[in-house]
Amino acid sequence: MRYKENWETSRRRLEAFWHQEVLDRCCAAVYVYENGAKAPERVVPGDDAERLAYWTDPNRVIERERRRMENTYFGGEAFPSIFVDLGAAGHAGFFKGEKHYFGDSVWFFPSLEDPNELEFDENSFLYRKTLELARAYVEDSNGDYLVSMPDTTGNADALSHLMGPENLLPTMIEDPEGVKSALAKIQTAYERIMREVYGIVKDVNGGGCCIQWLSTFAPGLHAQMQCDMSVMISNPMYEEFIMPELRAQCDLLDNALYHFDGVEQIRHLDSLLSIERLRAIQWTQVAGQPPCTEYFPELRRIQEAGKSLLILVSPEQVQPIMENLSSKGLYLITNANSREEADALLKNIAKWTHD
Repeated sequence: MRYKENWETSRRRLEAFWHQEVLDRCCAAVYVYENGAKAPERVVPGDDAERLAYWTDPNRVIERERRRMENTYFGGEAFPSIFVDLGAAGHAGFFKGEKHYFGDSVWFFPSLEDPNELEFDENSFLYRKTLELARAYVEDSNGDYLVSMPDTTGNADALSHLMGPENLLPTMIEDPEGVKSALAKIQTAYERIMREVYGIVKDVNGGGCCIQWLSTFAPGLHAQMQCDMSVMISNPMYEEFIMPELRAQCDLLDNALYHFDGVEQIRHLDSLLSIERLRAIQWTQVAGQPPCTEYFPELRRIQEAGKSLLILVSPEQVQPIMENLSSKGLYLITNANSREEADALLKNIAKWTHD
């Protein structure tokens, strides 16, 4: 692999992560960017046509992503990759009548009033573009970097894009069967895109999958799951509407991870931990909420339930986290100001690793 030293060693550590095992130390990815610890800012053009090209022209994406990789030090389990990035819960764009906008990300406008009218469109721009970008990145990579799975995850989040949360939430009460029917259609689209993209990327990824923004790699079909809109619903509603989706996706995926976005989701934690095939939970430190170091009891519950734990952290949080949690199945993502600082932190992580 170009841009990355000792990938095979890192790959073995990452594979152990999914089994709550430790080889020589817990998993840790430490990134050093051209300007130190700060990741390069995304500069999106102001012109509509230029924004469209920024997101959907594979040559433009490859050029800037290779430039980023060339100017990044991938310490520990960090690795170079390109993200098939057409918006969070981007499979909302695979349905007839959807409305999207290219800005600092790919955003969706409400376009669906009745969930019973939802209809998949295999000729939709975003569906076909997702496959086109995956193929282009694989062709360009030639083993230099991995190609990430798309962010086409979170069926209820996708339906929230299409209906708007202000319409979806009351409809979950007024027409629950209609919402469930729509979620089932989105699940079908989810399974289709995941299988198709995996078929495109698996060889260049050594038979596995990665998620760029989470720095994860796993053998077989691997993707994140999520329900960010669950911060707005009760646990009984989560059990009724969301758990069927999560169980179905865990059955599809070889290594499933849940993106736990916001401490409001703690009320759903026991439900998540009851899913036998869920392998890992990624705890998000949301801006404006207490840091993860305030939630060691909840983080221990995750580990004690036999799930691996992934956290994006600041360098200052690494030692207290490692002192309070098991290193088995622990993966920390952070950054440093220099290669020397990154290597020193990794040496300390090896020293702090314990059962």
